[in-house]
Amino acid sequence: MGDFAISRKAKFFDGCKKGIPITFGYVPMGIGYAAIAMKAGFTPLQTISMSFLVYAGAGQIIAASMALSGATLMAIILTNFVVNLRYFVMSTCVLNKIEDSNIPLNILAAHVTVDESFAMFSLSEDSSIWIYLGIAITAWLSWCLGAAIGVFTLNLLPVIVTNSFNISLYALFVAILIPAIKENRQFALLVLITAVLNIVLSQFLGNWSLIVSTLVGAGIGMYIVDDEYLLSGDD
Repeated sequence: MGDFAISRKAKFFDGCKKGIPITFGYVPMGIGYAAIAMKAGFTPLQTISMSFLVYAGAGQIIAASMALSGATLMAIILTNFVVNLRYFVMSTCVLNKIEDSNIPLNILAAHVTVDESFAMFSLSEDSSIWIYLGIAITAWLSWCLGAAIGVFTLNLLPVIVTNSFNISLYALFVAILIPAIKENRQFALLVLITAVLNIVLSQFLGNWSLIVSTLVGAGIGMYIVDDEYLLSGDD
């Protein structure tokens, strides 16, 4: 029992180490989110609590931006439901891959599932729940830390600086995506197809193009990307 506990602890800290690169994008991104939220009239407590309880980078920024523009609560909820719908799929994929888990750990894993932690775990050869929790919780706490820093430094930084933090999340995701593209041509083709679909559909569907192209790309990926690669992270 003792060796098993040590093994879980070791795997968790190994996951934490794997999640460190995500923090370099999440801390500045959290600061950018906090800047928008505070401008929208959120209190410091609301701004930080939203990061702990909601934890959806794009969703939080969209919610804050919509609140800033005077959108209704129902519009904000429905928009976030659509934008964050992908997390149902990601959480399902994670729960299908992980080992040595239980219901409480599954609930925690689902709560801390985001694009970057999902992508990093998908490329990991170790399917332990503790590896995933190490990655995901490290990312989660770094996002909350960024929001807290943003709350307390908003008045000290120029607006142009806080606004520039918003591109960091996209840069981070690209950095995670590039190694996978290099290792697997099928995955690279899928990324290209999805990107082209988004560009084309954006001319007709506006903000809905990202959602539609993602769903269509996921459907195509079921046929052109090997299951072994998605499950193990190997080529």
